[in-house]
Amino acid sequence: MIYEKIMVPLDGSNAAEIALPYAEEIAARLGAEIILVSVSGPTVEAKDHLYRSYLDKITEQVRGRLDDWGAKEGAKVQSEVFAGKPASEILRYADENNVSLIAMASRGRSGRGPWLLGNIAAKVLRATQKPVLLIRAPADETALQQRSLVKKILLPLDGSSVGEAAFPYAEVLTQELGAELVLFQVLRPTVLIAEGSTMVSAAIYEEQEEARKASALAYVDSVGSSLKEKGLSSRSVVASGSPADQIIGYADLNAIDLIAMSSHGRSGIGRWVFGSVTDKVLHAGDTAVLTVRASRE
Repeated sequence: MIYEKIMVPLDGSNAAEIALPYAEEIAARLGAEIILVSVSGPTVEAKDHLYRSYLDKITEQVRGRLDDWGAKEGAKVQSEVFAGKPASEILRYADENNVSLIAMASRGRSGRGPWLLGNIAAKVLRATQKPVLLIRAPADETALQQRSLVKKILLPLDGSSVGEAAFPYAEVLTQELGAELVLFQVLRPTVLIAEGSTMVSAAIYEEQEEARKASALAYVDSVGSSLKEKGLSSRSVVASGSPADQIIGYADLNAIDLIAMSSHGRSGIGRWVFGSVTDKVLHAGDTAVLTVRASRE
């Protein structure tokens, strides 16, 4: 199953807990297990006890809320406390236990110490090969009451197989959450160039742009063809401009709840190279972002 184990790193703050409703919705709808984790630091035993008490309390709360989300009886929720460097321990546990998804807030508590969730989120995003669901703002209260957080998903595409890496993950969420999936490609504007001694005419330029748009739309439709075959709600959109700006702007103007994007790079903390568009989207706005590591071609 594509979402079998969902790990949620927590640091004891309300800010970090904003990831929980999203993990709960996905777990309830897909029958996934939730694993709550905290890292106490390498030497502080008293803090380790505090984290265990905190996670025990949160675990019971999550189990109760899963019932409200409509989870099947016996939904699994467990907790783990580690000692060590937070990002390293999160990455280690995710790899050793076949975690399917890491869901975490983009920022946690402020203050001194090893467990500053904003810094940890950045390190995990750089280093992991697991999909990461980054939550950047609390869920809408009305959506929480309706038990429907993810109703519209935006999937940016760039015409490559690398860009399609997030598609299976977005498709499953579309199906299981009853969401709408918007397949979105942005064309960078072409620059008028001289043809011999004269500029390409406006009419020819317009014709070329229309052909590019038609080709892009055909590609986006082909990627989404399986959705229509399954009766899922989807639509194709092609825009022109700066890819990151267009993605962020479309999400803001069209009440997008989740942006699902592929990413690529080398493994290892400090060596991850995000696609520049994904990187910009991750640093802008409050919309939740699901990043999926693309395999090397």
